[in-house]
Order: sequence, then structure tokens, then C-alpha cells
Amino acid sequence: MTRRRLSALVGALVVAAALAVLVVVWRPWDPVPDELRAAARQAADVPGVDSAEVAGYEVSTRDAKDGDVARVDVDVVLHDGLSPAAASTAAARADEVVAAARVDGVRTLSRTTTLHAGEPRTVNGVGVYPLTAWVAEDGDASSVADAFALRRAGATTVSGVGAEVADGEGLVRLAQAAAEQEIAASLRTADGTLQYDASGRVPDAAVARLAVEAAEQPGVASVAVSAQVPEDVVVTGGVVLGLQVRLAGPTTSPTADAVTRWLDDPARAVGDGHLAYSLTEPGYGERTDGWVAASPPPAPEEHTMPLPAGVDPWPADDDALACTGDDLRLTLGTPDAAAGGRYLSVHAENVSQLPCALDGVPDLVFRNADGEPQGDVTTAPSAPGVVAGRVVVPPGERVLASVQWRAMSTANDPDVTAAVDVVAVPGADPVPLTPELPGSGAAELDVLDGAEVRVGPWVQAAEGWS
Repeated sequence: MTRRRLSALVGALVVAAALAVLVVVWRPWDPVPDELRAAARQAADVPGVDSAEVAGYEVSTRDAKDGDVARVDVDVVLHDGLSPAAASTAAARADEVVAAARVDGVRTLSRTTTLHAGEPRTVNGVGVYPLTAWVAEDGDASSVADAFALRRAGATTVSGVGAEVADGEGLVRLAQAAAEQEIAASLRTADGTLQYDASGRVPDAAVARLAVEAAEQPGVASVAVSAQVPEDVVVTGGVVLGLQVRLAGPTTSPTADAVTRWLDDPARAVGDGHLAYSLTEPGYGERTDGWVAASPPPAPEEHTMPLPAGVDPWPADDDALACTGDDLRLTLGTPDAAAGGRYLSVHAENVSQLPCALDGVPDLVFRNADGEPQGDVTTAPSAPGVVAGRVVVPPGERVLASVQWRAMSTANDPDVTAAVDVVAVPGADPVPLTPELPGSGAAELDVLDGAEVRVGPWVQAAEGWS
């Protein structure tokens, strides 16, 4: 080799070494701090952990004086054969390692530690693991144990407490396992024809079995078990479990009638509970509601509206006179909406100098922008069994009455409600009130012709209670 070639080779090696050092030290395209990469390597050494790597790092707030605010996402792959307890322990220890990492110049570092297990499959170019779970921000890894328990019980795919199985029999077995271990799991079959989501409650294997049998009935396309809020029943927690049965044909067909008879049969009874059901046709055009085994809950006893916990009732002054319209200043609360329901409250303040008594329900008339009343509006009690009670309102204090209705379609630009006339007590003059949203002014209500509105009795108002 000539001296010139030797010099060129040495020069190339020097340049290559310099570039290698530059790549290791600078890495302008890689924002992950070395401290976090080191923590991931340390987490990978935890017993039960196959691998750990930083999946993402982002600085949300840069502050050269007090330090940045950042977040790191770490993916940890656990041994697939771990017991639920061992998986939880390994996940917690790996998360502890990440939580202990300190990054120079970062004041606050939050984290998401995601756990995987099993052989991943490729979906749209992305690797998807059979099991995925998360450690809570406070380091609680109990959900990882739950996920491994569901996998052991036969789930083909687990994501958090959501589990998928191959068929209906697998769903029943999984519900049984979840019930035995008190796991509030959400279950479904791979084809989506069976689902069980009890809104954070532990599944009931008997209900799961009923859902599977319902899905096997002729003309049934799918069945979902879910928590419902019946309009005509009061139950603990305000919800009951129910079967949402989707039909392959209309609800008026002989096949639908057969499904209804099957559900109404007393042989379908499950334990001591009461299960609602609804049958819907394609497009959800029509719906049939009922109670499994033709067994609705008993009608509630009449009762007045209870006050929130920690609120003391006003003194019951037997000598207080009934409030008149002049004693009260009426206002509306802020309209609200949730899950297809609409909510409003009517407030009445005692502006007199003496206590006065209310015992009843306000009378409401809903008017459109032209001042015309909405037609065929019916009113009903706010909830079954709720009756008015005598409330003595001290001077300067307020009572309220709740107003509820189901969302109504405003397609085709119908006449919506722009104002509400309120008669607080019999014989008082109507007081027109305009609903308003904070910062937005007047608001419209979708109380249309034919609406059913549930109106509650006057009750003692409490701070933050509407």
C-alpha cells in the first residue's frame, strides 16, 4: 500500500470515528434523553420482562428557568407465561424504574407505562399484541393482573379490562372467571354479535348465558348486555342490566313476536334481579321494550325527594303561610345535556321578609319564538314514586324544581322552545323566563310539539345541586 493510500485510509477512519461520536452524542432527530433510554434498559432487566423501550417523549412546556414539563411513553413486553400476580409485580417494578428516572432540565416528568404480552400480529402494518394493559399513574399495576387473568381464562385478545373471545361459550366461561375473581370486565365475541358491558360492574355468568341463548334465537342479529336507565322504574344506582337485541327484520314480524315470547317466558328468569330488554329492527326505526321473564321491578313506594348527603333541612315551621307568587323571584338554571337526556332547573327565591311554605310542582308552558305554546306537551313526575313535600323557605333562600326530557330531533328546522312560562304556585301569574347559557345569551330548548317533560316538585336547593 502506498503512503498516499495509507493516509487516505487513516483519514477516512478518522472521519468515520468522528461521525460515530457525533451520532451517539448529538442525535438531533432523536429527542429521547439518555437518562430515559438508560431507565428503559434497566427496566428490561426486571425479572419477568422480555424487553422495554421508550416509545415516545414530548416536552409540553419549555421553561429554561424552572425546568421543562415533559411526558414519556414506555412499552414493556412481559413473559407471556407469567401468572397474574407475577405479571403485576413485574409491571410495577418496571414502572418504578421509569418513575425514578431524572432528566436534566426537566422539572415534571409524567409517564405512561404500557404492558404487552404474547406474539404480536401485524394489522395495517402495525404490530398488535394479544394482551395490552397499563400501569396507573400512581403505580398501581392491579389491572395488569386482571388482564393476565382474563387471558388465562380463554380471552384471545385483552386490552385493559376489555376482552375478546372466539364464541358465545367462551364468553360465558370468561364471564364466570371474571365473576370469580371480581374483575369488572367488558366482553365481546370476535364477530361482534355478542357483547357484555356492564359499565364497570363484574359480569354475571347467568346473564351472559341468557345473552348467548337469545343470540341463538331465529331472527336475532346480535345481542348486547349493558346498563340501562329505565324511564319508569327506580333502582339502586339508577340503572339495571338489560339485553339490547338487534333483529334481522322488523319488530312487527312473526319472528320478532317469537323472540318477545321467548324473553317473556318465566323460564328466562335469572336470579333475583330484574333484566330489561329492548328489540330493535335494522335502522332502529322501531323498538319493543319489556322485562325478561315478564318480571319488572316492583313499583316504588311514594317518597319525597331526599336532600344530598350532608345538607341539613330547613326548619319545618307549621305556622308558615303558603308562598304567593309575589313572595317568589323565579329564574332558570343553565340547560344541560347528557346521553340523550336534557335537563333544566327552575329556581324560586323567597324575596319576602317571612318564611313561606311550598308544597307542589310548578306549572310550565313551553313557547316558541313567536310566543305560541308547543302543542301536545305532556308532563309527568320526575321519577316514579316521587311526590311533593312541604318545604318552608326562609327569607333569601331558594328552592328548585327539576325539568327533564328526551332529546328531540331539530331536523327540518322545527319551532323550538325559546321561553318558558312558569306558574310557581296555584293562582300566581305566569312568569315568562328565557333559558340562557353563560357567555352565550339566550338558548333554545328542543322541547317540541308532542314532547313528554318530567317535572319534579319544589325541593330545598343546595350549593352545587341543580
